[in-house]
Amino acid sequence: MGSNSGQTLTVTAREVVDRKFDPSSYPYRHLAVVQVAKIGTPDSQIPLVMGAVETLGQIGWELAAFTMANRTVVAVMRRR
Repeated sequence: MGSNSGQTLTVTAREVVDRKFDPSSYPYRHLAVVQVAKIGTPDSQIPLVMGAVETLGQIGWELAAFTMANRTVVAVMRRR
């Protein structure tokens, strides 16, 4: 599983897209997919986060909420 995903209830979008996160071993119903823009604005991370949303959507997750604040993009996913 991604870095402490089970404890923090979060995973980076990069971990999802790169298949470093195993959602089958994730024990909770909700998951926050987070990506921080190192340079620039959070909208530069939207394609990566949406790619993670699509990846999880194909295996039984749905988008519950989406937000951007400062340099961070968060997609809250819910297991169907």
